[in-house]
Order: sequence, then C-alpha cells, then structure tokens
Amino acid sequence: MSAASQSLVTDEHRLQFQEEGYFILERAISPEHLQILRDSCDLLIDVMHQEMDRLGTDHIHISHRGRRYHIAKQFEQAPGLAAYVFSPLMADICRATIGSNAFLFYEQYVAKCAEHGMPFSWHQDSGYLGFPHRPYVTVWAAVDEMTEENGTASVLPWSTVGIRTLVEHVRNPETGDKVGYFGREQGVPAIVPAGSLVVFSSLTFHRSGANTTNRMRRAYVTQYSAEPVYQPASEQLMHLAHPFLRDGAVVAEF
Repeated sequence: MSAASQSLVTDEHRLQFQEEGYFILERAISPEHLQILRDSCDLLIDVMHQEMDRLGTDHIHISHRGRRYHIAKQFEQAPGLAAYVFSPLMADICRATIGSNAFLFYEQYVAKCAEHGMPFSWHQDSGYLGFPHRPYVTVWAAVDEMTEENGTASVLPWSTVGIRTLVEHVRNPETGDKVGYFGREQGVPAIVPAGSLVVFSSLTFHRSGANTTNRMRRAYVTQYSAEPVYQPASEQLMHLAHPFLRDGAVVAEF
C-alpha cells in the first residue's frame, strides 16, 4: 500500500492543528505522486514559456523567466495531477482540519530558480482575500528537499504569535506582498525531505525565504475550503469551488 493511500493524520496532528494552526507530515507523498508533481511542474513551466514567447515578454504577472514561477489554477492541464489533488491523503487532511465537506479552493506551483527568488513576507492566506470568511486549509507540498538555504516555508504557531483571527494586511509597494506580521519571531522552518507536507490554517502566519542554492526549489500548494467562497455581497466565486468531499466521502470526478 502506498503512502498516499494510508491514513497518516493522527489525533496528535488534529490537536496540533486546533491549538497551533499547523502540522507537518514528513515523506507523506507516494513516489508515484511525487513524480507527477515534478513532471507537472516542468510541463506547466514549459507552457508558461510558450505564452511568454507568444507575448514577447519574460514575465507574466509575478512570474519571471528563469527566476521564479507562480502558476495557479492549471492542475487540469497537467496529466495525472488531479489524482494527487483529490487523493485519499488530501481527503484525510481535509477531514482532520476543515471537516467532512471540502472543495478545492485554489492550487499553484511556486518555483524559485537557482540563486534567485525573493523572500515572501509573513502573511495569512486569508489576508489576501481581505474579508471575513470561514477559514480554509493550505497543504504546502515539498516537491524538492527543503532547507533554509533554498527558501523553505516557515510557520508561526498560534501560541507564539498570539493571533488566530484575520488581521489587516499592508501591501509592500516594492514586492507586491501583503504583510500581516512585523514582529521579531522567526517561526518554525520546514526543514524536510521531498515529499513532505506542511498543513496550516488560512489564519496561520507563514513566509518563505529566497533560494540561495544552485538548484531550483519547487513547492506545490493546494487549498481546500469547507464551502464555496464568494466575494462579499456577491454570487461571484473567489477562485475555485471544485467539489471534493461530501459528508466525508470523495465526490470529485477527474
């Protein structure tokens, strides 16, 4: 039985998520799914390069050729990637964090190229929405081995920062980042092997550093909400609302 088909989330993980806003699963992704994540990243970067060539530019939004790539909401374009996004492992994580109903809310690759990549400031994912909503869960997958040198993610436990509600974020005019924490706490860095997961609430502060190594650093992020998220006073969806779990059972079709 592969790692992805086993229930790796324990009662201790559930309790840590409730009390601290995060937990880490080392080597949780099966070798088959990890290879899919790597192949999909390469494919989607190639597709982005083709679009850059078509437009005659070296950057699209916050992606810059040969420096960093943020590729969002493209999982259906990569063969096999949906099998990871809607895997039994992701179902277990959703049940343990947001409950028996789940929707895919957002997904993206974040690839920082060798000796490039800006750090990403302390923020809550909910801070990028900027309006009250039911918190969702983020699953940050280490596609490569993660170190402080290649810009891994760090999280601030709720007991450390003393904040577990949405706070106002300020946009950094130089980077475009939204920043919600300006204190001195350094957080918990995810020094983990490839195939590991950092699972945290959308209200948990986290950041990532620059990649100072000579190899690309790739992460894949999926986010799941307990209900569709709509723009305030509107029926317009924020991002995605792909059904995943209903009453604990997987209903996703892919």
